[in-house]
Amino acid sequence: MNKTADQIVVGDRITYLAGTPIGMEKLFLSGEVVAYPIVDPYTSVLWFPTRPDDAEADAEPVWVRHDKVVDVASAVE
Repeated sequence: MNKTADQIVVGDRITYLAGTPIGMEKLFLSGEVVAYPIVDPYTSVLWFPTRPDDAEADAEPVWVRHDKVVDVASAVE
C-alpha cells in the first residue's frame, strides 16, 4: 500500500477486508472511494464511503473503516 489512510482521496480504488474471517479464509472486496472520508469524533475512526465493484451506480455507499483497508490504487498515478 503506497498511501496512508489520511492520504486516500475520492476516486482512489481500495481493497478492504469485508466482514469477519470464516475459518482461515478472509473475504476481500474492492471498490472506489466516492466521497471524502469522515472521522467519528468520539472514536477517531476514519470511514471511507466506497462503492463496491459489484454495486449499481446509484447504490448507497458502503462505509469502510480505515483499519480494514489493505491496499490502495491511486486515482492519479
